[in-house]
Amino acid sequence: MALVQTINKLTSTQVPRLNDCSSQSLLNYFETSWRLEETLMKSLVGEETFYLNPDPLRNRLIFYLGHSAVFFINKLIAVGLIKARINSEYETLFEIGVDPQTPTELEAAMQGVSWPDVEKVWQYRDKAQEAIAKVIQNTPLDLPIHQQHPFWALLMGIEHSRIHFETSSMLVRQLPTDRLKRPQGWNYAPSNANIPNNEMRSIPGGVVKLGKPKDDLTFGWDSEYGDRTVEVKPFLASQYLISNGEYLKFVQAGGYNNPDYWNAESWDWKQLYNVQHPKFWIPFEDGYRYRATFDEIDLPLDWPVEVNYYEAIAFCRFQGSEIRLMTEAEWNQALLISEDNQLSNNYNLNLQFISPSPVGMFKPANSASGLYDLRGNLWEWLGDTFNALPGFQPHPLYEDQAAPFFDDKHQMMLGGSWATNGSMALPTYRNWFRPYFYQHSGFRIAQDI
Repeated sequence: MALVQTINKLTSTQVPRLNDCSSQSLLNYFETSWRLEETLMKSLVGEETFYLNPDPLRNRLIFYLGHSAVFFINKLIAVGLIKARINSEYETLFEIGVDPQTPTELEAAMQGVSWPDVEKVWQYRDKAQEAIAKVIQNTPLDLPIHQQHPFWALLMGIEHSRIHFETSSMLVRQLPTDRLKRPQGWNYAPSNANIPNNEMRSIPGGVVKLGKPKDDLTFGWDSEYGDRTVEVKPFLASQYLISNGEYLKFVQAGGYNNPDYWNAESWDWKQLYNVQHPKFWIPFEDGYRYRATFDEIDLPLDWPVEVNYYEAIAFCRFQGSEIRLMTEAEWNQALLISEDNQLSNNYNLNLQFISPSPVGMFKPANSASGLYDLRGNLWEWLGDTFNALPGFQPHPLYEDQAAPFFDDKHQMMLGGSWATNGSMALPTYRNWFRPYFYQHSGFRIAQDI
């Protein structure tokens, strides 16, 4: 099947219903996720580019070319849907990712690894795709799909591939632009350069139930399940995510050189890497330009700023000692207030664009008193560290998907970004990263009443 010309046809906003899907709909869902990741990887110019690691805390890009395919094969072998290995060497080499604290730690972990030819990895992907499609087409589908169902491994592979599209897009974005060719139809959002007034809105208190119900009819990762009830007190939160224009004031005020806005850990990070501005801002004459996914463009002042957790907290301290990030429970309460019960598609999710969008572009159902971009545009950093909900149980197919990261060293993010697609784009997905890592993530500010 030829590659489609628009990114909208490569994504699927319809996550499979576990009690109401067909072999054909699952095949379509698999194929769109496969082609999405493949199109991104084919945007790299020159085979030598695959041997670069644009982020010093991540593997070389060739690892990600093979990783999702190997994940599928290993999981489908584990549940007996595939009997024979395609390439046992690859199915070890490309199996497990990394989460190092330093580049030196990554180098030590990968010492002695000999990466194969890029063309051979593409050939492996082709064989894997054929094998997975045969499983979907030839295996009788017994509904509903549940967590012990063999097809749970299939859905896990598809959603894992969709996650890696997003994480790989962050790596691609750190390559020199001459190493990339933006795919046809992959377009950036508009920018009108106007910075909207970002007022603080009052969110009423309430009782919030966290955790995806076990009988939910969409796929979920183990960290989504559990049950926690939280009483949320009324609070204030900014109507919009903090924009580039707002953050520019912090930069111009010397925020990156004022230790009052940073704690010891974040100041050490800032000093070690000599960080003076957000990662994707490019100093230019008397201001900044902006590194988008594939190109350098003028700094879009009305798009939300993309920063790590350390930088988000520094901005909060710049705004005042009482300013902070929202909590997981507050985010969920704000979502209840801002949206209606219908799952709208009026968000910058599922690659409507290949970039963030202006902070006021996508209106929530309750635009009069709700918050914008709780879902989509950018992931939102929260004040919570990643944690297990009561009742958490690691899934036996992927026991280390979340459990190793309940270590108070990873910060939570919710809501999804423009690159988030599949079940990860549902509001129940709980994301996490180290505080100095970069993802398509921003923040809004909050305050007690």
